[in-house]
This record gives sequence, C-alpha cells and structure tokens, in this order.
Amino acid sequence: MEVRNERLSDQEFTRERKTVLGMWRTGREVDLEEAVEYHRRMAPGKNAARKVTEAKRAGATCVCSSSGTDTLDGHRELLRFLQTEGQADFVTTYIDSLTRNCRFDEAEAGVRKAKETGKAVLNGFPVVAHGVQGNRAVSEALNVPVMLWGPTPDVRLVHEVGLAGGHTGYSAGPLISFWNYTKNVPVEAVIRNYQYVNRLMGYYEEKGVPILYCVSGAMPALSPPSLMIAPEIIEVLIAVKQGVKHIQLNSWLQGNIAQDVAYIEVFSRLAREYLDLFGHPDTEINAYSACPTGRFPTDAAQAYGLIALFAAIGVLGNVAMMGTRTIDEAHHIPTKEGTAASLRCCKTLVNMLKDQRLNLVDNAAVIEEAQMIEKEVRAILDAVIDMGGGDVVVGTSRAIEAGILDQPYATSQLVKGKVMGVRDVEGAARYLDAGNLPFSREIVQYHKAKIACREKAAGRKVGYDAVVGDLTAMGVGRLRLDKEPAE
Repeated sequence: MEVRNERLSDQEFTRERKTVLGMWRTGREVDLEEAVEYHRRMAPGKNAARKVTEAKRAGATCVCSSSGTDTLDGHRELLRFLQTEGQADFVTTYIDSLTRNCRFDEAEAGVRKAKETGKAVLNGFPVVAHGVQGNRAVSEALNVPVMLWGPTPDVRLVHEVGLAGGHTGYSAGPLISFWNYTKNVPVEAVIRNYQYVNRLMGYYEEKGVPILYCVSGAMPALSPPSLMIAPEIIEVLIAVKQGVKHIQLNSWLQGNIAQDVAYIEVFSRLAREYLDLFGHPDTEINAYSACPTGRFPTDAAQAYGLIALFAAIGVLGNVAMMGTRTIDEAHHIPTKEGTAASLRCCKTLVNMLKDQRLNLVDNAAVIEEAQMIEKEVRAILDAVIDMGGGDVVVGTSRAIEAGILDQPYATSQLVKGKVMGVRDVEGAARYLDAGNLPFSREIVQYHKAKIACREKAAGRKVGYDAVVGDLTAMGVGRLRLDKEPAE
C-alpha cells in the first residue's frame, strides 16, 4: 500500500464514508450536516478546542480526566461525578478495547451483559454500540467538554459516531497506535485510517466547528524525550494536511524536572517551527502533560505524591491542560471515587501554583536538556523527511523499516526495537542503546557520559538489571532502584 501525505479529495472522502458508515448499523444514524448544526448550537464552553485555547491565552492550566464504562447510565453518571466531585475541567470518553478493534457485535453483547448483571463488563464506553443519540445523552448531561480517548489502528467509525454525538476532541494518533496497539499491521495502513479521521476533523473545522486533536506519538518506556517528540510531530504534520487546525501536544512526563520542563518547551517550539516550514502557520497548538505509563504504587500515599509531582511539573512547564493517573489503579480498574480524589489532588497543585510565575526555562539544567533534546529531534525528523523526499508519510514508512524511527518494547513485530532507555544518576531518561537512530557522535557520547555518572555513583555497570529496576521503580515511589555501592 502506497500512502503519501496528501489531502484526501472530497470524492475519496465521500466514497470512503459510505464504507465506514456501513461497518455497523449505528453508522446510519450519522448525518454530517445535521451533526455540524448540532455542534453549532452547543455552548462555546463545551467545545474542547475553544476552551483550551482560552486557557492557553490566559496562562491557565486545566485538568482532564480519562475514564469510561460500558452502560449509558453508568458512563453518564461517571463523567458527571468527575465533573462535580473531581472538579475536572474536561472529561473524556475512554473507548473500550472491543470497539477499538472494530468488534462491535461483541461490544454490544458486553453492554447487554452489563445491564443484566449490574456490573461493568467492558473496559470503556462502546461509542458505536450506543449510537449518536446515546453519545449525545452523555455530552448533554455535562457542562464541560467531552473528548474521545484511546489509540487503535482503526477508529474511523468511532469518530463518525462520537463526533456526531457531541464529542469535541480526540487523543491518540497513527504512530502510537502502530507502535503499541498492533502486531503485524503495516504502518501505512494505520496512517491511512488516521488520514480519514483527520479529514473528518478537518471537515468540521471547515464548517466552523473546531475539533481538538491531542497527538500521542508513542508510550514512554524509559524513553528519552526525542523518542516521543519526533513521532508526535510526524502525527501533527499528517493531521494538518487533512485540515486539522487545533493540535494538543502530549508531553509524557517521566519525573526528572529539568528534563520534563525542557521536553515541554522544546516540543512546543519545534512543533511550531515544522508547522510553519510545511505551510501551516494558522494551526493552533497547546501543550498537554501526562503522567508516565507503567507500574504505579499500590500505596495510596505514594500514589498521591507522584500525582502531585507530575501536576507540579505540568504547571511549571506552562501546559494548558494536564491528565493524571489514579490512586487505586495499581489494584483494579479505577473507581470513580479514586479517580475524583486523584483529580482533586491534581487540581489543588494547579491552584496553589497557578499564580506563581517561576521561570525554569532559563535554568542551566533545563537549558542543557533542551539543547540536547532539540539536536536529537532534528536529527530524527530531518532524516525522516529526507528519506521521504520531503513527504513525511513516505519517510516514516522507510524510516521505521531502517530503524531510524524506533521504539523499545513495541507490540508491533514490524519495528526494529533496537533502542533502549535507562535513567541516569538524577533520574533523567538516557539512551542505553540508540540503535539505528541517526545521531551524531556528540549525542551518543553525551548519553554515555550521563550513564557513566550513574555507574560511578552505584559502583557497578548500568545494564539490563538497571533497566528492569528503573521500569519498576515508580511502583515504590522512586525514579530508580540502585543498591548502594559496597563499602
């Protein structure tokens, strides 16, 4: 399959829509022109793109939940609870796994079983099963914007139904879906599906309805920031080609304050630069921060500490919106009470820090991190663009095959998987192995030197055991798990 970074023609889009809407019977409920009018009648404060743009201009930081359950009544009440008890500024419909894999019949069966037993069966909200009116029943019960959440290789029908149902944003993207949610699906196929999704968003934009698109790039796994920023900027360039105008840049924080603040700053600056370079100066961008993935503490007090830390970093990095993990997720699917408490913790940190204008960008440690992150991102992106002869989609396909674009621990078998990260002595993520990334000797030596400082402090080589320890350290409220050197 040859896919290029070209805008879908109106004819292609219309032709494909017939196929997409025919994937399940609720697709017949979607009337695109009526959906546009429905959005136009919504209060401006319920539109995610408008609200976060206002927050950015005011220098404010909003808090966003990420939750979902299977029945209509259950999901509606969950989101209302997070809006009121959790004080969330934005809420999301987390899409269940069956729906994300287009297993709509099984998702519907799950809803029926949930109604019969009174217990949750699915791990999210089956957007397609509930249809347009069901989704509107959720959005109309709330006073805050509702967005769709959940990576998957084919989210086309979910978007048709979900946007028509009143959702005004989406978080995920083609590369995070490829890296982390496929086994042997070619990246070209995933990108092509997202071109349709982005074109649908662009259609709403053309009709005066802004839709917020939060790109995600890749899930962090001791990943230096450049390993996440580069694929996210690629997702941005794919989206804007289809008419997306409101982009949220998802910074996956990992705990080292200097590196995380530098990550947010460099990401925003380079995204703006590459958007302008490719002819999209009118695209609105804002920064979002999220807690890292992986093991979380079972101890609620430790979990609160991490939630507070990552909330503070987001505010110090001047993000317009942040998400948070929950105090009880290490035990089971998060409860609405645990999620609300986690959101209130996050919100408290935001309120305490929002009027304190601390400039960390000029801090020496932040400057050093930013300089190196920028060099790494430029090296990766410029290589991708060159490999595609200026076409970022063609370049992405070739770069993944060559390992120029790579990820550790990817579920896809089509990834080289040669890169590996580890923390340095201060807990910043470094390249233990840069694989085939197109880095200069200066970049490689910088990471080796940082890791050597940890080796000196620990009194032993940093290798596989250190990687395993770092991957599990946050579960006990630490950044790394080194033993003290022998006396």
